[in-house]
Amino acid sequence: MPDNRIHSILPVVLLLSLAALVFCAGCLKDSSVAVTSITVGAREVTGSEVTLDVTSEIQNTYGVSSGISRVQLKAYDTGSGLVIAEQAGDAGFLGIRGAGSVTQIIVLPRKGSYRLVSTVFENGQRKGQGELTVYSLERLTPDIQETGLAITDIDFLVKKVAGDRATIQTDIYLTNNNRAPSGAFDIEVKAKEEDAKLLADKQRARVESIQPDATRVSGVILSVPDQYNYVVEVLIWKNETIILRGEGSVRLRPGVQVAKDTQFVTKQIETSKFVQEPAGSPGYASAVPQPYATMKSPGLSAPLVLIALSALAVLANIRRRQP
Repeated sequence: MPDNRIHSILPVVLLLSLAALVFCAGCLKDSSVAVTSITVGAREVTGSEVTLDVTSEIQNTYGVSSGISRVQLKAYDTGSGLVIAEQAGDAGFLGIRGAGSVTQIIVLPRKGSYRLVSTVFENGQRKGQGELTVYSLERLTPDIQETGLAITDIDFLVKKVAGDRATIQTDIYLTNNNRAPSGAFDIEVKAKEEDAKLLADKQRARVESIQPDATRVSGVILSVPDQYNYVVEVLIWKNETIILRGEGSVRLRPGVQVAKDTQFVTKQIETSKFVQEPAGSPGYASAVPQPYATMKSPGLSAPLVLIALSALAVLANIRRRQP
């Protein structure tokens, strides 16, 4: 009786063993590791460089992993094809159909586009590869620019005209929209001739920290040739980085567009009339009413009219008496 049971169970055991061998046949194969995804985040952005966190997700699709999976990351310049940065890191032992990930930090120039290639190696053997391209890194805003500073207005005052040069005071209205003080920074003002873009003058000044929701006016004096039009650029510097730009215009020789023949005509202006003298200084004009010309039609006054009529009457009387 026991022999009959053994003979009846033996085929079942053989079938189960064969099924296990078939099921595990794939497990005994060499691993096939693939890069399933790549994600990129900006860790730090400066005026010249971008620090990126690049995470590569990998997975063993079938077979048995034979060792530690190592991920090599390279960044290629899309324009030149040169390798700009390279990093390597371990993703661990994947085992049977296991998955893992590795995050690597690379530093790239804040300019242009780059192809990020992530390659997986196992025991020195290349297993899989994935790639992702990041574009136009110059569009990323540097972290230092998140100061909340804003140029809300720019005014220009003519302070002096001497010979062929005009001294202009540029008042820049700076507002701190951040919740924290802005910290001290530098302001640079440049005057460029409108057409030729020649630099007429540039000056730099230090601005102390501005409190939250406060506005400060910073004045910079420029000396430029008179009777030219200028584009005035305002640059805000902090820690050797330009964090903000603004622009205004000063037109000391404005033009007029004639509608009929679309001819561009320039006109002279007397810049010295815009010089603002301080009260009490020589040349300061007080607000005293001055005689002014009326807008009546030109003609002779009443006394002159009477004299003229009398002269005509005398002349007519003399002519009548002559024979």
